[in-house]
Amino acid sequence: MVYKIIYKTGGSFISDAGTLVEAKKQASEHAGYGFGSICIMEGEDIDSCCEPVAIKFEHGIEWIEPER
Repeated sequence: MVYKIIYKTGGSFISDAGTLVEAKKQASEHAGYGFGSICIMEGEDIDSCCEPVAIKFEHGIEWIEPER
């Protein structure tokens, strides 16, 4: 599985995490002040990362995981 991390501010990167839990941790660690929100997309490869699996808003404490 591949996780793409996208910030509302426009930054994004492909996570080297092996699990969603690790991807969430990595996304939080790389978020700077004023990131707005974070969306983690999941796919089989980089080109297929289109399914949002976790969202976190800057002023929220917890991750939201949309139903699949």
